[in-house]
Amino acid sequence: MNKNTLSNKSVFLIAAMLLSGMMLATSSVPTRAFAQVDIPDVEALLTQASPDSTSEEDTSGSEVGDNNVIPTDSTSEEDTSGSEVGDNNVIVDPITNTAVEADTNVNTDTHVITDPEDCEEANDEVNQANAQSAGQQEGRSDGEVGDNGVFVSPKTQTATEFALNLNVDTDIILVDGCNTPSDELHQANAQSADQRTGSDVEAGSGSTVKIPSTQRVDAIARNIGIDNNVMQPVM
Repeated sequence: MNKNTLSNKSVFLIAAMLLSGMMLATSSVPTRAFAQVDIPDVEALLTQASPDSTSEEDTSGSEVGDNNVIPTDSTSEEDTSGSEVGDNNVIVDPITNTAVEADTNVNTDTHVITDPEDCEEANDEVNQANAQSAGQQEGRSDGEVGDNGVFVSPKTQTATEFALNLNVDTDIILVDGCNTPSDELHQANAQSADQRTGSDVEAGSGSTVKIPSTQRVDAIARNIGIDNNVMQPVM
């Protein structure tokens, strides 16, 4: 009985000694410092251009990816635009042509006759003419849109032409022996406008193409002749 008791105490003592030795060995090992991790500059990462980013350089007529809205703007007397885009895109390509022309001829003749020998001087011949032509060449919308896309290209062509011929003739006859003055007045206005539009759009499956056209010409021409004859012999 005593032998067993001593044996258990011996085992307990040996275990305590081994535990103390392990703790001393652990405390003697130097502690390793953690390596410092660099924190990235978030602002620099946000402002850094991605490899796929595009510049502000004009890319009209180039290919564009899917799921975009591409507005374009064109205004000229002769306008042709073209776009090629991927699927599910919306293209807005308005074309506007505007022409304005205004021409005026104004003539004034005044004669005061105090000598019978000068009566013929009151006879005048006047020619006035205006020729106007508004040439709005063909505005075209050419392009290609992928599946389920929308292509909208409204075209507007307006031409305004204004032509005026004005002649004012005033003859004052202060002597006897003169006939009523005989004047010849020729006034003419020729106005024309050439407006043309066209398009060639290739659309994929399920796409919608709308190309409405509006054309308007306002031509205004006036010929005015005013003849004032005063026959008042006082001499």
